[in-house]
Amino acid sequence: MKPEGFEEKYSSDDKTLTPIMQFCWFLDAEATKKLPALADGKAVDLFMLGVHPDYRGNRIASFLTKGVTMLTRKAGWKYATIEATSYFTSCAAKTNKFTPLYEIDAKDWLWKGKPFYTHCKEPHGKWTFWVKDL
Repeated sequence: MKPEGFEEKYSSDDKTLTPIMQFCWFLDAEATKKLPALADGKAVDLFMLGVHPDYRGNRIASFLTKGVTMLTRKAGWKYATIEATSYFTSCAAKTNKFTPLYEIDAKDWLWKGKPFYTHCKEPHGKWTFWVKDL
């Protein structure tokens, strides 16, 4: 589930997003251990869903997820996946009948041997890999 060139680009300490991408790929790897069919190229990843703070609370993430899920089903994808990095993204996944496949407290994931995400405030702080069989 890594676009061409991403792995090389986000393995470099020179890139600010490297820790986030590495965390996402860790989540992907753990989820794929539980559902190996995800590695068959039949899953579409709804990547880094976010809504501008001025528009949150209007169920926009949920509506976007619903619309994209319908389109991916029509396009022939077998699974849709979401790496939820916030409570709100997990709510959108749950509302759209995704199933949690792997979850980790962000503070427990280590970057270069040290906890990286240690300041998440409740209800945030868990990263969850969600999947939906289309």
